[in-house]
Amino acid sequence: MHSPPVDITGIGLVCCLGTGAEAVYGAMCDGACGFRTIDRFPNGLYPQQQAGQLPPETEDRLRDAFPEEDIAGAMVVTAGREALEQAGLNSARSDPRLGLVLGTNFGPMETLEWCWRERVDLGTLDTETFAIWQKFVYRMAELLGCGGPRTQISLSCASGAATAALAADWVRTGAADRVLAVGYDALTEYCWCGLTNLRTITTDTVRPFDRRRSGTLFSEGAAAMLLERRAARPTDGRAALACLAGAATNNNAFHMTAPAKNGDGSRRVMAAALQDAGCAPACVQHICAHATGTAANDTTEAAALRGLFGERLEHMTVAAHKSQFGHMMGAAGLAEAVVTVQVLRHGIVPPTIHSEEPDPACRLDCVRGEARKRTVHWALTNSAGLGGNNAALLLRAPQPQRPEGPRQ
Repeated sequence: MHSPPVDITGIGLVCCLGTGAEAVYGAMCDGACGFRTIDRFPNGLYPQQQAGQLPPETEDRLRDAFPEEDIAGAMVVTAGREALEQAGLNSARSDPRLGLVLGTNFGPMETLEWCWRERVDLGTLDTETFAIWQKFVYRMAELLGCGGPRTQISLSCASGAATAALAADWVRTGAADRVLAVGYDALTEYCWCGLTNLRTITTDTVRPFDRRRSGTLFSEGAAAMLLERRAARPTDGRAALACLAGAATNNNAFHMTAPAKNGDGSRRVMAAALQDAGCAPACVQHICAHATGTAANDTTEAAALRGLFGERLEHMTVAAHKSQFGHMMGAAGLAEAVVTVQVLRHGIVPPTIHSEEPDPACRLDCVRGEARKRTVHWALTNSAGLGGNNAALLLRAPQPQRPEGPRQ
């Protein structure tokens, strides 16, 4: 039995390219890159001093608007409110039929760093400082008017896409009429130190599917997506932005950090998302790849895509958005889904920048150099994370056309 599609009625985005899904998408189509020198903590001990940190004016605005919140919480509320407002909902009023699913790698880690420094500097720990961490999910739900079920999940860097999958399940099963999915993470010194020790950070820049690729660059931000049943509220003239037609999560059960051979877990999770929607691979016209720019990921992901789509892959567009806004950790999969919704709406695929020497082992069209006009009705996103976690989302335009056969 196939799952019914769920409407996407609002999206929101905060990242190193700015605030607002439309503004960020516009900057991406113009070829912008969001990497800048880290200045939130001392960077001299690290081989890479560049990251996808929020623009100074964006960070100042968020800290002024939410002085009592962790910067991660400020990003969550900003992206969430954008999605709610686009859908015509008021976050100031609690809605018992509005659920909240948060997804993250590190959570509000800035708060834990405050607690640690307080203990070191003062020899004591104020329980009120730690309360921001303990009450984080409750506080986010309160600020966003989500009076229904709420939870927080962590599937490593597949967390963002997994929030949309779980939110869709809640809507389909009637746990809530509408659910706000938000993926988020913030850059802190603790996070950067740990990520550096993983040895996946490049000392160059992110070059997806390029023979010179040498690793990824991590970023911060929050992405939000409001999912709801079409009959959840009276018709108010607002059309759905897109539909979540299918979703899936799985685990490689192969290795703590290395991808499965030939990207088998990724291939299976994308196939499961298609099966969830009752669609064949031939329906898909565009792919939003995980595309971290690491040596292992890009070749295995290309193998997974070829295993699912065969030689047709070379005639499909494959987006690699981390080249522009970096690897947003717990927000990555949902941020890329938000951009993919914009591709469905506007018919322009942002470029993959810094990828100039195609790796012959990958053999795919990742829209190098500049944005491309492309009418897309069906798109598939792929996300993966440490621990073997995978997630995939099948997105479609509100009134899609099913292709009769492979695109030539």
